[in-house]
Amino acid sequence: MLSNCYDAIMKPIDKPEDSLSRFSLSIFHINGLLMRSGDIITRSIDQSSARWQVLGRIGYKPQTVAKIARDMGHARQSVQRVADVLVNEGLAIYKDHQTDRRTKLVELTPRGAEVLGAIYEQYAEWNQHLITKLDPEQLDKIADALENVGRILEKEVSFFSNGSWKSMNTGEKNENENK
Repeated sequence: MLSNCYDAIMKPIDKPEDSLSRFSLSIFHINGLLMRSGDIITRSIDQSSARWQVLGRIGYKPQTVAKIARDMGHARQSVQRVADVLVNEGLAIYKDHQTDRRTKLVELTPRGAEVLGAIYEQYAEWNQHLITKLDPEQLDKIADALENVGRILEKEVSFFSNGSWKSMNTGEKNENENK
């Protein structure tokens, strides 16, 4: 009965009418596919996309869980859980942060570097397979466009992070305007 009411009110939309909604839904879909492909790539070495993301972040230099989470756009708690698993498996360690005693840095161990290297080898093979089905020039143009959208979104999110985006329409001042 409830589903009949829901169906009557919420008619499925094949494709959103506005370009930003269509863009957003496409990004969500592609992100899901990238995560699933990451799981395929890492499965044979008993890892996952989530672990790969954290290993990749600390592969260049030790970082705090909070920084990793911010950079990846994930909740700190979810990155903390993955980091704890990596530490328990000997792929990473926690070490003291030189400038902030309240936080620890997550650092790759030699074993973690081996696993990350194996993931990158699998990734290179996947890329060679996938690029035969894609247009590299088109990918570069899409990447440029995504980077531009990212810069705009980052600026807007940063500007409105301490206030309401609705204040633009109501005449209220955003706290960031006074800074």
